[in-house]
Amino acid sequence: MRWTGVFVYLSAAVVATVLLSQWLGWTGWLLVISIVLALPVVAVLARSWWQPLRWSSVLAVISAVALLGSLVSELALWIDARNGLLLLWAVLLLAVAITLFSHPMRGPAWGLFVGFWGTVAVIWLVVLQTLAVTGLLQGSAYSAWVAWPLAIIGLWILVASATGFGESPFGRVVDILGLLTGAGLVSISIATWAGAEDLSRTIAAGAAIAYCLWTASLGWALWTHERPRQAIRGVPSPYPA
Repeated sequence: MRWTGVFVYLSAAVVATVLLSQWLGWTGWLLVISIVLALPVVAVLARSWWQPLRWSSVLAVISAVALLGSLVSELALWIDARNGLLLLWAVLLLAVAITLFSHPMRGPAWGLFVGFWGTVAVIWLVVLQTLAVTGLLQGSAYSAWVAWPLAIIGLWILVASATGFGESPFGRVVDILGLLTGAGLVSISIATWAGAEDLSRTIAAGAAIAYCLWTASLGWALWTHERPRQAIRGVPSPYPA
């Protein structure tokens, strides 16, 4: 989880820089500097005050909230809010993609291969969403570019959920929702490549709901999972070597 924290922290700094500099101008950069300086302090204090804090669960749930907010913004025609929330979702999706590596899989080599490219696809999606927020990528060009990373991310979720179906600590419910989410993301890409924009939007709404349910159940499974305690130095282990 240390690498997840590093990746998400750096990505969040990029998002804050883009959004605040666009909304607040040069004063946004001052706020960004304050955030960058304050976040490590807040993280250290939170870690010492709240033990054990399962960051994977928190980030997964927040990503669901961000995606749900973008869906509401889409329905309300708040384009700027939608783009900003989708950028936040893409950043938090990086933590979810990395968390999937902890899913027990019956084909670990295959899972590692697909997971690597799935994580790269999330970073690709973050770049595309950043371009969308700044107004450099819009319309059909945006849909065509985003379809590729969405398909790869969907495949990663499908592989992790299928090859480790029902394994602890995730369980069958989480994996079923994961299969629905992965299939939904792949279907969005297929509909986009076929030129069916209306169908793509409909599938996107369903995939967003499936993703929210999946990440909520995933976060709960990780939160309630009891990790084995480390042996204390000088105290013999109750288990044979």
